[in-house]
Amino acid sequence: MKKSRLGIILMLVSVFPLQAETLGRQIPPEITDGVQIQTRSTLYNQAYLEMSDMLDGKIPLSIKRAVFLAEWAYLDGRLSYDAYCHGIDSTAVFLWKFILANGLGEYKTGKNMALMEYFFRPYSGNNYLPFTYNFEDTAGKEDFTNQFVSKVMRTHKGQCRSLPWYYKVLAEAIGAEAYLSYAPSHVFIRYRDEDNLYPEDWVNLELTSQQIQPEFGIKEHFDINETTIAHKVYLHPLSDRETVAAQLADLAFGYWRKYEVYDDLTWLCAIKSLEYYPQNPKALLIKANSLEVVLAKYMSSNGYQMDEYASFLVERINEISDLLASLGWEPVTDELYDKLEEGNAQGKLMQEIIEK
Repeated sequence: MKKSRLGIILMLVSVFPLQAETLGRQIPPEITDGVQIQTRSTLYNQAYLEMSDMLDGKIPLSIKRAVFLAEWAYLDGRLSYDAYCHGIDSTAVFLWKFILANGLGEYKTGKNMALMEYFFRPYSGNNYLPFTYNFEDTAGKEDFTNQFVSKVMRTHKGQCRSLPWYYKVLAEAIGAEAYLSYAPSHVFIRYRDEDNLYPEDWVNLELTSQQIQPEFGIKEHFDINETTIAHKVYLHPLSDRETVAAQLADLAFGYWRKYEVYDDLTWLCAIKSLEYYPQNPKALLIKANSLEVVLAKYMSSNGYQMDEYASFLVERINEISDLLASLGWEPVTDELYDKLEEGNAQGKLMQEIIEK
């Protein structure tokens, strides 16, 4: 049998609906061309359906709501939307007052200036507690909720996913032009320097270190190749629709982390995410590993005979592998991981010195 060329860490189930344990209501058949599928959670169903409707233009696009849905589903509904919205709305009121009091409305990027102040310096609006990097469990491996915006709002500590996502939610709330952008194993904020305050056309805001980084520094630090930039994998400012599509892939990953199984729900998330954000590596990996699991199950059921259907699955897997390669994407190397960890260690030391 031709072996798949994807060395990937995600796993999931099924290009076609599989028989899975039903723990929640089923996705309506009209969503899946009449095929009845099964999932583990009614809450994840609702999260998928709402985000899918946002992307399709059936309901208004809301990054605030999309972020909430993913965290609410993972927390089994133990997250109040009213309380979540109150926190965001009250912060937005503070930001508007800050903009007015400091004359920032005269600047095209004044809203981003206010957001930076809110994140980096003590004010009444943040209870005099700036937002800092949480150097413990930076990838959320021990506690997945360390990646959550709701946790950042509560603790004022976060990491390279939760901090920029919270920034983006607040930017949406006050109408600031700001974009999420990816680097390998990293997320940061970009916005256009319309006031010509910096040497480059784009401001690259690093919330984890509370710094503005030059583009060449980001490329060098994360070993980003030009192919990934050209294909909008890295350093690409995500549109709001692409941002919700990215959140949909994150929803699928959270589902896998919670239930340790990938099924029809995660497959639907990946497909819908790729419809609006086709160069999203996470969604492509979910899709590929879905096929890997289907292939493994099928081969087990037919006595490991390589037939037409098995060949079809292998071809689809390798097509995704070829696509990822053409985008310039590759897994994080040990060398890059060690470099990023060393940077985290230095950042932790600096933060400890500042806090003293």
